Amino acid sequence: MPKLSTKSQTKLNTCHSDLIKLIEAVAKTEKCAVICGHRGKAEQEKAYNSGASRARWGQSKHNHKPSLAVDVVPLPLDWEDIPAFEKLGEKIMAKAKDLGINIRWGRDFTNLKDYPHFELIG
Repeated sequence: MPKLSTKSQTKLNTCHSDLIKLIEAVAKTEKCAVICGHRGKAEQEKAYNSGASRARWGQSKHNHKPSLAVDVVPLPLDWEDIPAFEKLGEKIMAKAKDLGINIRWGRDFTNLKDYPHFELIG
């Protein structure tokens, strides 16, 4: 039975309780890792400057405390394996619907396909 690593759980614990509940539920059946929860100012500016984010500090849902966004990747991680990201994303979206958690998937962004990114709406 899959579960989150200590490192992933620590990152997830920086997120809103709805995201924690959602990702913990998905991680019971799916091999995945949390690569980002809350992002501080230096980390956000680094992500922006490297092109990993289009948001400056204060513009990202990752900048809230607790974080209103989480980045989750399938394991084993292969950034080129888009079908694996799609499969995990579909499971996360379905579980969110089951739990009544309103989220948006970064895959559906118009200006950037951000497959690992999920954020609360509202």
